[in-house]
Amino acid sequence: MAEIHKRAIDGDLASPTEVADLVDRHLNVPFAYPTLREQFRDAARKAVSRYLLENRGTLGQTLYSEQQVQVRVAPGITVDGRIDLIRRLDTNETSIVDFKSTERAQAEDVTRDQLHVYALGYQDLTSQRADLVEVLNLDERSRSTREVVDESLLGDIQGKIRDAGEALRANDLPRHRHWCTARGTCDLAGICRDKPA
Repeated sequence: MAEIHKRAIDGDLASPTEVADLVDRHLNVPFAYPTLREQFRDAARKAVSRYLLENRGTLGQTLYSEQQVQVRVAPGITVDGRIDLIRRLDTNETSIVDFKSTERAQAEDVTRDQLHVYALGYQDLTSQRADLVEVLNLDERSRSTREVVDESLLGDIQGKIRDAGEALRANDLPRHRHWCTARGTCDLAGICRDKPA
């Protein structure tokens, strides 16, 4: 997707005839066994073909692709990130876009926070505010979402990041008081201590 959008910035719109070459050039699954590699290749080709078919008319509205951003929240507390896509919509609004796949999904509230951090990074980069945040799901028949940037959430996010940075500095990392129920969806489930009997 990055190559497709970087080329679009220069006015070079990718063609559906290039899909196989694009996927073969960028698919990187060095530890997949041959059958799995082919499954990945087929799925990627379908996703890229579908994306080009559905979005070819708007590729020229790309402002940035794979744009590195930094959010300076407090002295010594900076968040680095990379925005998948920033585009201008037909409504002249600016949208921050994150590509997702249902099979590798994260919780919606985490994604919403991530996109609002990106909106802060875009503002630091350009001195302009983004209007919308989008999750563009690349899977067939999967739901993509678009919502207005939530100004109150921007402030809340800065507070969460600042609090987390200060807690790290102070080595204030207490255990949870109660066992959570998110073990199947938590990124840290693999290192979580076992619940006592």
